[in-house]
Amino acid sequence: MMELDSLQSFFKRVYGRWSRSPNDQNYYVKISFAIMSAILCGVGGAFFAGIRGLMFGLLIYVTALFVLVYLVEIDVGALGGRQKLITNALPSYLLLWVLLWTLLYAFTL
Repeated sequence: MMELDSLQSFFKRVYGRWSRSPNDQNYYVKISFAIMSAILCGVGGAFFAGIRGLMFGLLIYVTALFVLVYLVEIDVGALGGRQKLITNALPSYLLLWVLLWTLLYAFTL
């Protein structure tokens, strides 16, 4: 339980400055996770080429959703429900993730 509290306090400290706007928290958490997953996929090189990279990106996106709900404790009702939680910032996540992944993959090979 101690690890969860420290992890929760870390995420609240990082993303707490946008606590007045759940949409901003949603956006910034997903964008930061897109950057992290793109770096991992790009540095991973050929290992993450193809379906492995897509599945990894999807796994990181789902992880970002869990971080938003359980660690940042975003108010899902303020966003407009679970569907809005999932779909808001999804295009930004996908575009940034694919763009960075492609650039890093091109430079690592």
